Amino acid sequence: MIESENSMKIVIGCSMKYRDLVRTTVSKMGDLGLEPSFPNIDYSTYNNDDANTIVEKKRLALEHYKAIDEADAVYLITPNGYMGTSCKLELGYSIAKKKPIYFSEPTNDIGLDCYAKDFISVEDLERFLEV
Repeated sequence: MIESENSMKIVIGCSMKYRDLVRTTVSKMGDLGLEPSFPNIDYSTYNNDDANTIVEKKRLALEHYKAIDEADAVYLITPNGYMGTSCKLELGYSIAKKKPIYFSEPTNDIGLDCYAKDFISVEDLERFLEV
């Protein structure tokens, strides 16, 4: 891992359908000296977004919002342009908090894509070192 005194804190948002991609991305970002975070990555052993109750779903969302509050930037991983409901809510929260927002790929929805400061693919994470 590259050591950095003032490392960028980046909260990752992504559908849990892509949990393995999130874990790989967290590892790669850490190797670059960034401080990636994906709250509750180990919430479930299943690759899905389903919480068992409304109370659990809200708790998970609020924990992600807290991480956004503490982050320098938000990175939304959007495989093949997919952005689920939870990510859309995280996007809205990030906009309200005036956080720089990056997408891994365009969603092809101008109403979402217009908020991305830039598109940085998961294969090109080194670009975060230039941000």
